[in-house]
Amino acid sequence: MTVTYSLDVASSSFFCLYKLLFRWKGSIWKSVWAELVVWLCLYAVLSVIYRCLLTMKQRATFEDLCIFFDTYSNFIPITFMLGFYVSAVFTRWWQIFDNIGWIDTPCLWITQYIKGETERAKCVRRNCIRYSILTQAMVYRDVAASVRKRFPTFNHLVTAGLMTEKEMAEFESIPSPHAKYWQPMHWLFSMITLARDEGMISSDIIYVDLMEKMRQFRVNILSLTLFDWVPVPLVYTQVVHLAVRSYFLIALFGRQYLHPESNRLNDFKQTIDLYVPIMSLLQFIFFIGWMKVAEVLLNPLGEDDDDFECNWILDRNLQVGLMVVDTAYNRYPTLEKDQFWEDAIAEPLYTAESAMRPLNPQVGSCADMPTEEEPFMVRPRRRTLSRMSHWDGDMEDTDVVPVVGLKHTRDNSNYASGESLAFSNSFANGGRKLSEMFRRMRAGSRIGDRYRKRNSSAQDFENGMAKKNSIDENADIHSNRLDQASGTPKSGRLWSSMPQTQLEEMLKNKNFNSPVKYNTDGMKDRELQNPTPITDHIDLPLHVASSQSWFNESLPVIKEEEEAKRKSNTDTESPKSSKHSSMSIRRSELRRSSSSGSDLGKSGKRERKKSE
Repeated sequence: MTVTYSLDVASSSFFCLYKLLFRWKGSIWKSVWAELVVWLCLYAVLSVIYRCLLTMKQRATFEDLCIFFDTYSNFIPITFMLGFYVSAVFTRWWQIFDNIGWIDTPCLWITQYIKGETERAKCVRRNCIRYSILTQAMVYRDVAASVRKRFPTFNHLVTAGLMTEKEMAEFESIPSPHAKYWQPMHWLFSMITLARDEGMISSDIIYVDLMEKMRQFRVNILSLTLFDWVPVPLVYTQVVHLAVRSYFLIALFGRQYLHPESNRLNDFKQTIDLYVPIMSLLQFIFFIGWMKVAEVLLNPLGEDDDDFECNWILDRNLQVGLMVVDTAYNRYPTLEKDQFWEDAIAEPLYTAESAMRPLNPQVGSCADMPTEEEPFMVRPRRRTLSRMSHWDGDMEDTDVVPVVGLKHTRDNSNYASGESLAFSNSFANGGRKLSEMFRRMRAGSRIGDRYRKRNSSAQDFENGMAKKNSIDENADIHSNRLDQASGTPKSGRLWSSMPQTQLEEMLKNKNFNSPVKYNTDGMKDRELQNPTPITDHIDLPLHVASSQSWFNESLPVIKEEEEAKRKSNTDTESPKSSKHSSMSIRRSELRRSSSSGSDLGKSGKRERKKSE
């Protein structure tokens, strides 16, 4: 009988498993006590002989033998062999349990598929259940010792009521040298076919489905015979059991407490003499108990404490099957409104004790994780050509899509950053670079967070448009000053390329002649003690060199410029050609500098120097 202790471990506590340690039925103490007593008796006999009966010369020989066994006992891989063996046996045990055969599902299918209130329809349903249990009993007789003791012959099956005398005569009328497990299932399939022919089964689809369900029950039952016919290989079982027993037979000598002469064994490590080998005793309980687990699980259809109750399974299947197909046939409660008819969310009641325990709703682990709900989404760019190695970051207006229903941020929330809002608004004016977006957002997260948190309030969101208009007006004023100083038309590109945090801090300081300096990554530059003098009223960033080589190297080289430089370097004798090439270079530089307000002043400065 299987030892059940599920209720004892329903809730983990300090004394939960300690109470299980002192149980006897199915415990490790009941499994290993006999082997443990024998091993301790042999160990005690050897210890008494060594201490009291041996001479000095014999003691020396015994000590050498014990040291030899203790040194080379680790050559037996007992942990690996025993662990792999128990794993294989446990897998086999679980597969046998899965195929033990339960009648609940087949009897429900029979009740729903074979219809009829007549005595004949009732007899067909009951015979289908009885033939299923008869097949199971015939298989159990050959694989389970307890069932074999209950039904030694087929006459006992007739006497028990699982088979009638006419069925017994029909069973014996077909001679066969093999076990006829198929005979009751053949009768079952014939009953189903008869029910279909007489109209008890309404359609062929139901007929085929019912036959498939009963076939699956038969396959599960007959698989038990396969597990019984082909067990775990005998050599594997012999090797494991021989290894475990040999290991502890050697331990009888190797774990003895010795007292050799100090001048005879120099490498011997003297330990305390406890007389009782406590560590060896624990090791014996663990390894022998592990091996006993494999012995119990090797055939779960036997008569051990943890083996399956096959006789109870037969009785239970017969009782449940006949009750479902006969007593409970076509019986169900009348339709009525349930207690939660008008409740949108049904919530059953609890007892006072169970209601005191707090509920823990099962939600995703990331459900409460704080995130940033950006007010826009960007379409990803993927490689379309096999030779394309990178993407330059060009984006169009259609690549940025606003999030539906997210018009503005809320108070004290982390749903969108100021840089993201500024970037999404800037896309209304034209295409931008994705790299500029990330650089601007990264600069804002490093520099502008402190300023934004200190100056943010609920009123800022209400007056957002007014603040944006004031920022645009101040930006236009400063841009007009730069355009007037450089003598070029207003382009507006300077403010588009500046980080958002730089613009905010410049407007905060209200000092347009000496704005805060930022590098290309959006980081604030350190103020130099001796700053470079600026001419023509143009404020250059501090990281920009004042030499002409920086300006030429930062611009992309075009074909016209390369051709002009090559002509100017080779044709040195012709002053006219040299003048023509220099003029073409100036025109190309002017065309490039017109796209950036910050570079336009520097190009005009260099042109005036060259003309002089």
